[in-house]
Amino acid sequence: MPESITLALAAAVLAPMAAALVVGARVLLAGSLPGERFVRTVMGWGLSLSALGAVATLALWRGWLGPAVSGDIEYGSWLRIGSYVIPAVARVDDLAVALSMLGAWLTWLVARFSGTYLHKEPGFTRFFVLLGFFAAGVQLVAYAGALDLFFAGWELIGISSALFIGFFHERDEPMRSSVRAFATYRLCDAGFLMAMVSVHEVLGSTRFTVLGLANTLPVWETTTIAALFFVAAMGKSALLPFSGWLPRAMEGPTPSSALFYGGISVHMGLFLLLRIWPMLDAAPAVELAGVIIGSATAVYAAAVARIHPDAKGALAHATLAQVGLIAAEICLGLTTLAMVHIASHAMLRVFQYLRAPNAIHDAHRLGHAPHPVHAEGVLPSRFEARSYLAALHRLRLEDRLDALVAPVVWLARGLDWLDVRLRQALSTERDAR
Repeated sequence: MPESITLALAAAVLAPMAAALVVGARVLLAGSLPGERFVRTVMGWGLSLSALGAVATLALWRGWLGPAVSGDIEYGSWLRIGSYVIPAVARVDDLAVALSMLGAWLTWLVARFSGTYLHKEPGFTRFFVLLGFFAAGVQLVAYAGALDLFFAGWELIGISSALFIGFFHERDEPMRSSVRAFATYRLCDAGFLMAMVSVHEVLGSTRFTVLGLANTLPVWETTTIAALFFVAAMGKSALLPFSGWLPRAMEGPTPSSALFYGGISVHMGLFLLLRIWPMLDAAPAVELAGVIIGSATAVYAAAVARIHPDAKGALAHATLAQVGLIAAEICLGLTTLAMVHIASHAMLRVFQYLRAPNAIHDAHRLGHAPHPVHAEGVLPSRFEARSYLAALHRLRLEDRLDALVAPVVWLARGLDWLDVRLRQALSTERDAR
């Protein structure tokens, strides 16, 4: 294994995490928050090294610096429990390099923007520490050669995402939105875990290379595993019916909204589908369901975006409309088009989210253009009125989901109440003796 590719991958994945740990150690050892210049400098170096590592990996993969390097890069075993082995293996291919470059440079750009945007913000240090862990998670997802490593990066992204949503924790709404997103992640990530264990059981390994054997399995096995992976992708990319958390995620700072829900995080579910494409391709029923769900998500989000009164909320649903279209493209087998769509959409949305505060300011300063209305004396049809109200209330999607889980919540509260009563009774009986 060439030493150069080892150094490039290590810089891409570990540099932002190391920078975040340095800043965190400074806080713990000093017992106080460091200055903004220190945080910007350390995190700037970490994110810059990560971006340069991504560029170096691209150059090595293309063969610009010597013999081309591609495929699995072995580092041995990360963990071994009986017959279950978590391989420490990186995978360098077109998907990995594309996501690595996209994630590294967009994160670096947002970090530069945030240094000024969050100046004198009480959570300045916390923002950049979370950004470092997020950057490391993205690079780990990009270069993971096995499902286990992929899941580790996936969880880093999910945890930092939930913490960014609740960034302004002094207010109730960001905290409720953070819990909603985190609960959605946890529910759907159970599908990822079950699919990962199932892949190991039926194929003997969690390496992505073994997924090419999916067409040798019984149809019901591939369909079940592909469906579990698709559930995980639905949660991370906010596909219907798990779309409710995405507009709530706008409670976080604008830079994190740009990077997470415009650029990178919201596309992670789609990248998972691209990574497990051989398994998905062997399950036509899941592909058909994916086309239907992706198309329905696109139609739903486009309708809501057209009438949403809030700028970031409208951008969130516009993002979701494109995410739905990309999911449908993947399930139709247009994987190359889907990756190009992800990259171009991510760059556009990051710009729009970062531009949103200035756009709102300009609209207030210059005044709003008059909205088109029906001609005088012409009332909207019943269909138009009902469609408008349905989009305005987002089809009451969250209310319906809350109604579905309400019995489970009531049961959990009842069991908790019973547990408390039993503990009190036992304590009273013990004291009486």
